[in-house]
Amino acid sequence: MTTLTISIPDDSSDIISDITSLVKNAGGEISISSDEGLSEQEMDLLKSSYKEALLIKDGKLKGIPASELWND
Repeated sequence: MTTLTISIPDDSSDIISDITSLVKNAGGEISISSDEGLSEQEMDLLKSSYKEALLIKDGKLKGIPASELWND
């Protein structure tokens, strides 16, 4: 498998659907990222998750077993 990175200006987003079709027809997959970074809400969630992970690591909070994460 070969990885190809393409940078496209935000105002040229209409080409993404054409590129996506070509790649999927060839059996590949597309991963789209943005240089904008994380939003304020995403950063808050990341910080909260990090704090929770530290509490679990220190034994101050009980973690959820993976087998219970998908019981919804």
